[in-house]
Amino acid sequence: MKRLLYGLLGVLLVLNVRFVKAESFVEGKFVSGQYVNKVKNGVINYATMQFIRDNNGNIVYCLEPYVLFNEGDDYTKYEWDLSSYNKLSEEDRRKIELIAYYGYGYTGRSTNRWYVITQVLIWKTVDKEGDIYFTDTLNGSRITKYEKEMQDILNDVKNHDILPNIESNYEVNCNDNLVINRLTEEYEIVTNPFKGYYDENLVLENIINDGTIEYKKKSNFYEDKIALFVSDKNQDLLRPGNVNNKLYKINIKVTKGDITLDIRDDNSYYSVESSLKDTCYELYQEDNVISKVCTDDKGLVYKTEELPYGEYNIRQVSHGIGYVSDSNIYKVSINKENNHPVVILNNKLLKNTINIVKYECIDDDCILENGARFDVYDINNKKIDTLTTDKDGRDAITLGYGTYVIKQIKGKENYTFSADVKDKIVDEVSEHVHYLYNYAEIEPEVQSVFVEGEEVPDELPPDTGIKIDKIWAKIKKVLGMLAVIGQNLLFWRIML
Repeated sequence: MKRLLYGLLGVLLVLNVRFVKAESFVEGKFVSGQYVNKVKNGVINYATMQFIRDNNGNIVYCLEPYVLFNEGDDYTKYEWDLSSYNKLSEEDRRKIELIAYYGYGYTGRSTNRWYVITQVLIWKTVDKEGDIYFTDTLNGSRITKYEKEMQDILNDVKNHDILPNIESNYEVNCNDNLVINRLTEEYEIVTNPFKGYYDENLVLENIINDGTIEYKKKSNFYEDKIALFVSDKNQDLLRPGNVNNKLYKINIKVTKGDITLDIRDDNSYYSVESSLKDTCYELYQEDNVISKVCTDDKGLVYKTEELPYGEYNIRQVSHGIGYVSDSNIYKVSINKENNHPVVILNNKLLKNTINIVKYECIDDDCILENGARFDVYDINNKKIDTLTTDKDGRDAITLGYGTYVIKQIKGKENYTFSADVKDKIVDEVSEHVHYLYNYAEIEPEVQSVFVEGEEVPDELPPDTGIKIDKIWAKIKKVLGMLAVIGQNLLFWRIML
């Protein structure tokens, strides 16, 4: 009594296995002149080789050299996947599948002797301890026979599962084509997420995402799949057919990287009223916007998710209060030489220069004043700088967007201070020039107050409010005019 397959009930639910009564097997005709001895443990089994067929006339092979075949028994059928046939190792199970595939009936192997050769090779594989050989007659002498034919089949078996000379890992730039060398139509593509065609080799077009191709060697010589028939009280049988080939994978990785946007504030000029908030940039490729990045009131460093290799563009779509609009298109590439490019985006403040021109005046006579000092305040009344005029009465300060106040803090003694200057910078083209005037102060009237017991000072003439330097200036002016008149009179006298 033969042993049952262990775990048979457990695999019935997951494998292509079924209990069959419709298929039956019978002994066929003998193969004339083909004799084989099977010797094990001193016991000789000898026979004239004979066909065994199913009820449709298809040939089958015996898997157990020392078990008799009886017609009419029921079998459990394993089709395509024979992995649960645990009487054999995985290696030997695969080998007999391929011997049956490349044996009798395969191209150029259709004569009866190939059935005998195939059967003997299967027996030699499943029982390596026995001695199985051809004889010249029934239970006759050992002879050497069909050595070349058996080796031809074994060579086909050996080459069938050799790892194909096809790369298993590829790296490709985004949107490029890829040629899978040596992956020809000899192979069956099981899974292919890419578009492509055959041009001797498989050509994949416009790859943009990672993916895996699954392929295997074609096994389509027969109309049916290979099948195994197992019985607990009869000879196990194998019917040749297309085998379930090993699956190979090609992993394709689209080379990718990322882009960092370094959005920076402009700290080169003073401004408390500007704000970088809502400064936004778009990263796009052709007409496809990939991401939009907006800042708060400070700068921002933003790193994109993984992106395929390729050309990208960056544009500003809005800017904060007090900043210059940026109309530039920034181009950046992700490639093998630079997987992680960084784009620095400098936001430029609106700025302008406030100029002061300072005069000191006596009445209507004014000259440029050197050394006048002014403090500069922002809208929050915070002092931010001090200006001092030069010999030309000038000084200037460049400031960012906002409102500023300029206050004089030092000037020529006994001169008035100029009025405060309030100015607002809102663009970069307007002129901001302020002409400031200081005037000499009029000396106050001096009054004497008599206090009893104190010495009375000499009485001074009343203060007319006219200063000597002013009087002298007027005298010089009158004298100049008289001199001109005198010259004119002398000219006319001579003429007369």
